[in-house]
Amino acid sequence: MKINVTEQTTTFPYPVSKLKGNLMDNMDFQWETSHGLFVLNSKSIQWIMNHVQTSMYNDNRCYVYNKAFAKWFDSPELFEEPTTVINNSNQSVFDDIRSWAEIRGIYDNGNAHTQYVKLQEEAGELAKALLENNQEEVIDAIGDMAVVLTNLAHLKGLKFETCVASAYNEIKNRKGKMINGTFVKDEN
Repeated sequence: MKINVTEQTTTFPYPVSKLKGNLMDNMDFQWETSHGLFVLNSKSIQWIMNHVQTSMYNDNRCYVYNKAFAKWFDSPELFEEPTTVINNSNQSVFDDIRSWAEIRGIYDNGNAHTQYVKLQEEAGELAKALLENNQEEVIDAIGDMAVVLTNLAHLKGLKFETCVASAYNEIKNRKGKMINGTFVKDEN
């Protein structure tokens, strides 16, 4: 993997939209900076994707700040996004997702169309993970899709949980059979 390392930044020769795939293809890649040794793994890749910036000089290059990455690398648990309830025992992970999205301006500056495009991107990552039988990436892609669907529902004035409950109520009494690995409902 070709990267450009300076005292301040690590620059990747890819646009942000292509970065995650290239990082995943180079799992366990290491590089030295003045702030220490960095290693690509699933958690460090997620940190990079959450903090990467597009170069102001070339849209096909992006970078992270080495000092910030080093701080996370020294104690990643301090910088992880919450994956469980953060405020109180009555708040769900979906409430956490909505709070996260609100803080980042997704609801004020995004729209349902852009979230749908993001969903298709995540579906592509899921397809790749399934084809490669990469369980860790399957988990990541399904989780990412749930986050995007939570945001898409919110932007349409809905709650993801309500949509899922509605779908379950539709199928819970459905009868059918498995054909070639797919459930086919009985015609009524």
